Amino acid sequence: MRPAPTPADILQGKAEERVIAFQRGGGPFVAAVETTRMPMVVTDPSVNGNPIVYVNQSFIDLFGYSREEVLGQNYFFLTGPDTDPDVERHIRAAMMADEPLNLEVQLRAKSGREVWAAQFVSPVHDDQGRVAQHFASFWDITRRVRAERRTRRLNEVLESRVKERTQELQNELDRRHALEGVLTESIREKDKLLGQRNVLLHEVNHRAKNSISMAISMLRLQMVRQGDPGISEALENAIQRLDHLARIHELLYRQDSNDVQSVDMAAYLTELCRNFGHLRSPEDHRIELTSDADDITLDVDRAINVALIAGEAITNALKHAFPDKRRGAVRVGLHHEGEDVLLSIEDNGIGLPATPRAGSMGMRLIEGMARSLNGTLTIEGDRRTRIAVRFPTAIRS
Repeated sequence: MRPAPTPADILQGKAEERVIAFQRGGGPFVAAVETTRMPMVVTDPSVNGNPIVYVNQSFIDLFGYSREEVLGQNYFFLTGPDTDPDVERHIRAAMMADEPLNLEVQLRAKSGREVWAAQFVSPVHDDQGRVAQHFASFWDITRRVRAERRTRRLNEVLESRVKERTQELQNELDRRHALEGVLTESIREKDKLLGQRNVLLHEVNHRAKNSISMAISMLRLQMVRQGDPGISEALENAIQRLDHLARIHELLYRQDSNDVQSVDMAAYLTELCRNFGHLRSPEDHRIELTSDADDITLDVDRAINVALIAGEAITNALKHAFPDKRRGAVRVGLHHEGEDVLLSIEDNGIGLPATPRAGSMGMRLIEGMARSLNGTLTIEGDRRTRIAVRFPTAIRS
């Protein structure tokens, strides 16, 4: 005798019966679905487990199962360990609600190959409005999903590299900001020190002027007590030179520029000529004293040398070039000539004597200052007097 069938055998038998019935009664629908390239299955919800009662050749080709292996199975035999657990829940919920379902799901072929499919499940109703079958189609989107994965991985790598590079740039920016802070503080400290130095230099020039003025006062006291005309004249000449030197230092500490290490010679010589009014009596205003200078800036040491040369030459012209109340002019010039600077003091007076005075202090001072400038001194004195010193623009070591 044959053993009594189990409940599972009974269910399997019913499923096989439904498969045979659907295939026999499918007619043109089955023929049409069989030829399409879209993988499709049909399930029967009237049988427990909602088994697959029809599968077309495209489905078999995609997943690698034989028709016999597929028929009688439910939707979920294609799921694998990587399939989203919510997929089965969504499908069962849609079937119970008699609603179509469209979702993308990860499945497994018979070989274990990953297959991503866009799955569309829709109920099919009979004449009574009851669900007779579920129709499911599977669109293979594996290539698209893999391309998206590659793109996502590339984007992640790119984002990681951008993040790393951004951090590197931020670190470099922070380093530069820190360096800028150090440099800014250094510049602020330098400006502070320069300001202190400038104040000190102004004070030095001011005190030098005051010290020279004190020396002048002492010489004047000595001159008053002196009865020898020759000595008195020598003291007077010394006083005038010291007074001239004091005025030079006064100009230095009163100049508007914050850079006390350099002197604007055009403004400096103009003020120097103006200060020579103290050597002229009211009638001496018949002598015109002017200056003409290019835009030349010299360091303090050379500016003082230039001023001393000009001062000696101007003093000499005012004293000796215009006797008998003659009218005339004294012109001081400072101009670029190639790589040199030319200082000239010229008057239209009576010229120099044929025989220079022996031991002239003024001329010795001019010669000494010209050497200090690394310059060349020339003197012309036939019908007029012209004292010129040519010296290099740049300081020579």
